[in-house]
Amino acid sequence: MRKYLLFLMVALGLLSSCKMLFKSPQIQKIQDFELISFSPDHSELNISVIVNNPNNYEIRLSSLKLDLLDKNRFRVGSAEMSRSIDLPKKKAINVDFKVMLLTRPLIQSVSNINHEVHYFIAARGEAKAVGIHKRFEFEEPYSFSLKEHLEGNIPKFSAGGQDIFKLTRTYVEDMGFGKSTLNADFILMNPYGFSFNFKGFPAKIFIDGKEVGSGQLQNQLGFDENIFFKEGTMVFKLSNLKSIMGATKGAFKGEINYSVQGTIILDAIGMELRNPFEFSGSLPVSVWDLLLK
Repeated sequence: MRKYLLFLMVALGLLSSCKMLFKSPQIQKIQDFELISFSPDHSELNISVIVNNPNNYEIRLSSLKLDLLDKNRFRVGSAEMSRSIDLPKKKAINVDFKVMLLTRPLIQSVSNINHEVHYFIAARGEAKAVGIHKRFEFEEPYSFSLKEHLEGNIPKFSAGGQDIFKLTRTYVEDMGFGKSTLNADFILMNPYGFSFNFKGFPAKIFIDGKEVGSGQLQNQLGFDENIFFKEGTMVFKLSNLKSIMGATKGAFKGEINYSVQGTIILDAIGMELRNPFEFSGSLPVSVWDLLLK
């Protein structure tokens, strides 16, 4: 009996010693924070953290969950490991998480001063070794800039592969041998919920591959998160539209095709954003009306 009690005391002592020697893994730092997809409804982040094993033996990272909190500490996204990971002794490894966010709250949280979004990254995990489990936690504020991504996406006038600039009609406002005015009406949608000002669109217009005039946005268009679309007009000044249409083969088919190439200028989140943009359309025309005028 005494031998059994002695063995039990030694075993408990070894177990207690192992538990004391078993150090919890640590999240050393946030390695990467990248916006990998951007659509009107959802955006996806890739968040990488470095997890370190301070022990002199391999341990198993059995679970790790990450929460993304906004500045008011409301959870806006979360992700967790899909399987356990073995951490080599005295080594640190990179663990990636894919976090889905709603796009509109993401855009609305961008600072107009430095174009950054501020979050708290909180993590909770559990590791085990030699039959012992240990939990650990991590929390750290993190800021990342959306400037480059917004510069590349806002002025493209596309969302999820769909154009948000819709040409509705083209018509001649004024015609003459010396000077003509061509108008192109359009609808511009705002699926992301941006607050921005469509400031300008200096452009050139081409018919049969030849430059025939230049144009500009008739009026600036202002948007906020509650405005989903607005109508606008591009106004083109052409030096000799009547002669051009008379010599264009398309006039005999009832329409003349044209293309426009220019630069979109937007004021958004405290920046002036510029991006090349082009569209094409057709001008309905009756050759007999043209010849009789």
